[in-house]
Amino acid sequence: MVHVQPLDLDKIIKKIRYDFEVFYSTVYRDIKASYEAKLVEIEADVKEALRYQSAQMEEFAMILRTLQADYEKLQMSLSHEKEMQMKLEHTYCK
Repeated sequence: MVHVQPLDLDKIIKKIRYDFEVFYSTVYRDIKASYEAKLVEIEADVKEALRYQSAQMEEFAMILRTLQADYEKLQMSLSHEKEMQMKLEHTYCK
């Protein structure tokens, strides 16, 4: 069995602790950098999605206005046809 002096054990423990702290700080910096890069990427994706959504909403609003105008024209046409039908019925049913 190897006999280790208490001072040697303290040095070994300090060395292990130092190595761990260096390793931990390296891992922490890497993880933090990765997290920050991913956060920037996600923010860019969200901004792009918002721009796309805004453009889509404008397109849908334009389509809705067109459809409403077409609907109103059809309603007027139908109303006019009903009016004409009633006049014809009134004229020919006498």
